Amino acid sequence: MGARKSMVLRVWDWLEGRYQVRSMMEGLLHVEIPRTARTYYFGGLTLFFFMVQAITGILLAIYYQPTPEAAYGSILFIMNQVNFGWLIRSIHAWSANLMIIYCVFHLLRVFFQAAYKPPRELTWVVGVLLLLLTLGFGFTGYLLPWDQRAYWATTVGSEAAGALPLVGEKLLVFLRGGTTVTARTLSRFFGTHVLVLPLAFAGVLLVHLVLLHVQGLADPTRKVGAKAVPEMGAGSTAKAGPQKRVGLLPFFPNYVLDEFIAWYVMLAVLIILVSLRPVGLAEPADPLVTPEHIKPEWYFLFVYQFFKVVPRVVGVLVPIIGGFLLLLLPFLDRNPHAEPRRRPFAIIAGVVTVIVIVAFSIWGLLS
Repeated sequence: MGARKSMVLRVWDWLEGRYQVRSMMEGLLHVEIPRTARTYYFGGLTLFFFMVQAITGILLAIYYQPTPEAAYGSILFIMNQVNFGWLIRSIHAWSANLMIIYCVFHLLRVFFQAAYKPPRELTWVVGVLLLLLTLGFGFTGYLLPWDQRAYWATTVGSEAAGALPLVGEKLLVFLRGGTTVTARTLSRFFGTHVLVLPLAFAGVLLVHLVLLHVQGLADPTRKVGAKAVPEMGAGSTAKAGPQKRVGLLPFFPNYVLDEFIAWYVMLAVLIILVSLRPVGLAEPADPLVTPEHIKPEWYFLFVYQFFKVVPRVVGVLVPIIGGFLLLLLPFLDRNPHAEPRRRPFAIIAGVVTVIVIVAFSIWGLLS
């Protein structure tokens, strides 16, 4: 035991002497956040579900075969032959949905608390990119079981790209690897889902976390029109000893322990959902048989329904324009105030947008 401890200490001393690990860890952990940050857990929960996705996705990829001839059978093998395979697949599917939900909650929290205002413009932009990448995970992963529902939902969903003016046809061929959903489509979606998107998400997430640490978290109770300051970050490290600034809470261990409790609660919720509603599998994909009432996953229902009631070009351009407006929101909103009552236009626009999206989603579900 003593020899092992000595080895650990030698490794630690080696790292400390070259990379100043101790000061790096102190800079990361010894920071403070607003005590009123009751909704800041949404971002941490999104990170938790991403880690669940990564772990379960690696386990599924061990057995999955991304070819039309073998994909469906490999999913059946995972569910029926691999120990706890049905559980791993269900956890992967449910955590994907929960990850999208909490990513949206996190974005709404930032919007309604005006946490996108200076100096956090880039933090917002990076956060919107994370949401788009999360939706990309859902879109590319939905085809992989290669059953009827996955095949035809992907066919319908990818057709929207073909409605874009000028580049629509080429974009559709690029997405599918041809004019229809084939083995090339499955191969492209699999490669994007397990390699391109995880690497992109991890890189953008790292940038997001660095920006949060440097610029800090916005206090939702900050004064109207007050200049934003890094409530959490390098500028708020506790250098003055045990005294803490009024209204702030130590990130470690207080916030970290609270976040871990939230993770354990969501893990319990995830297990309950998986136990009550394990993910199944439809009939094998058949390009010659079109099933009735094919719809995309719930997070694309509003686009699907909107696409049905307006011209194709409008149905594609409006969500794209809306995405760009969302991305550029910090630069478009010039109102210097943070309190909701001082920014009625932004609040009303946000509430109306949420209501419209929910209404179109319900309409698409019931239609």
